[in-house]
Amino acid sequence: MVISARLACLLLLTALGAQGCASTAARPEAAAGSTTPSETAPAAAAAATGAEPDKDVMAALMAGEFAWQDGRSDSAARHYARAAELGQDPGIAEHATKVALSAQQWGVAADTIARWRALDPKAAGLVQADAALALGKGETGPAAELLASLLDQGKAGRRQAAQALVAAPDRKGAAQVVADLLARPVLGGGTAALLLLGQVSEQLGDRALALRAAELAVAREPDDARAWFGRSHARLRADDKAGARSDARQALALDPDSREIRLTYAALLDDGGDTAAAARVLAEGKPDDELLGARAAYAARTGDKALMREAYQALVALPLPAPDARIELLGQMAELIGAKGEAIDWYGKVPRGDQYIDSQLRIAVLLDDKGDTAGARDRIRALRAEGIEDDAQLVDTYLLEAELASKRGRQEDAVDVLRRGLEVLPDNQRLLYARALVYERMDRVEEALRDLQRMVALNPDDPDALNALGYTLADRTQRLEEAQVLIEKALALKPDEPAIIDSLGWVLFRRGEAAKAEIQLRKAFEMQPDAEIAAHLGEVLWSLGRRDEARRIWDEGKARDADNPTLRATVMRLDR
Repeated sequence: MVISARLACLLLLTALGAQGCASTAARPEAAAGSTTPSETAPAAAAAATGAEPDKDVMAALMAGEFAWQDGRSDSAARHYARAAELGQDPGIAEHATKVALSAQQWGVAADTIARWRALDPKAAGLVQADAALALGKGETGPAAELLASLLDQGKAGRRQAAQALVAAPDRKGAAQVVADLLARPVLGGGTAALLLLGQVSEQLGDRALALRAAELAVAREPDDARAWFGRSHARLRADDKAGARSDARQALALDPDSREIRLTYAALLDDGGDTAAAARVLAEGKPDDELLGARAAYAARTGDKALMREAYQALVALPLPAPDARIELLGQMAELIGAKGEAIDWYGKVPRGDQYIDSQLRIAVLLDDKGDTAGARDRIRALRAEGIEDDAQLVDTYLLEAELASKRGRQEDAVDVLRRGLEVLPDNQRLLYARALVYERMDRVEEALRDLQRMVALNPDDPDALNALGYTLADRTQRLEEAQVLIEKALALKPDEPAIIDSLGWVLFRRGEAAKAEIQLRKAFEMQPDAEIAAHLGEVLWSLGRRDEARRIWDEGKARDADNPTLRATVMRLDR
């Protein structure tokens, strides 16, 4: 015999003495009653109040629970309303109201609100429920009155008002209610209420209304930093970056101790292209790890050694003990200003944790820079011997050791390091690609191709692997048709990638289609004007007889990376 879920629950209910069947269904999110929906089944809520619901009440509750689980929200609302009517527990009436509002059963919701009010006339969520019902029924006038009263009831009231507005089924109607509230000459809640209405307008999809709310806040409270800061955000969302910066500057002048405003103003300055000014703004605030970390980042991006040194010294001056992130940052800043010995000391103080492996690898790089290649290698190998659980970090150690060997011209050593890495992590894409690059530099093209083909075999829809194989075939072999097929497949998977567009341009050039190649290479160069793309585009232009234009493109590439081997080799080969 098959017993229905409802009947089984009611049989259990009888045996357990009204303990109820716990529901795992998602709770309704209607903006009513308490600020968040009940996390427990109504039966549990009744038990918590000491009530002993009779079997009729419990049957209605369980029917509501099962209906809600089944997605029958209309039926659930009616069952919960019946439970509220039969019972004496305001918690059940509250929950019934939430379900009815969530189901958009406005008549049922009116009944449950009335029952809730009769059982608990002073319940905190009643006004919110009334407002949600008015919004649902499209009664904008009454809704505005109710919401105005909530806005004047402090932080909790403002939160309830926002919940009711955001949950409204008619977003345009809710926005109209916000507009009506903003039109009032006096609105309880002051700046906080106006800014909240602005945030609600943004969530409702009306940025113009959000900006209007922020402008009212500034007009009514011109000495309140929050008003200017709120308008700064609203202007930024309206794509008025200059206005956003101006307002943030005024907000900071009114509240110079606000970390949030200071960080935001600095970010806006940086976005506007004045990174040095962003660093200076952060230098004026009360120093802490977050402000100085951001200041250091901005200073580093400027390339201004004086700014970087000032940021570094400010970090050094912070009181101890220093968190791990600060110690690593001190190492990075010391490295940037050329204080390599100090950088090694700082990196050496980073304890085991999230930053430990990276810090140890930076020590290896710095040792190699100082000419201690054996010390760098030994540092990396000792790190592996300690045990590294994260595969990505383990790969980093092999890649760095290989890179340092390759940089010193020891290509066979680099290949050996990567071979050992692949023995530990077979078929790792990053290690295979790194070895392919080393093989290519050694003119061991077939071995490079073998590694690249293995990458594609492992991940046939990886656009980067496809492009790497395609480009190598195009650049180092005559298998040009095969190369083009691979590159075009990569481009279909990643159509806006400049490196792949560059590869397509290069294989077209190699196939004798210089005019088509120029189109692709210009597109790639406009997207990413790096030295390698400059080398390719310049060569195509040179082949077309436009040598002065080619030289200009090469000069642009040199300005970005004068040591790029592809660019240097191209210029030496063609423009002697």
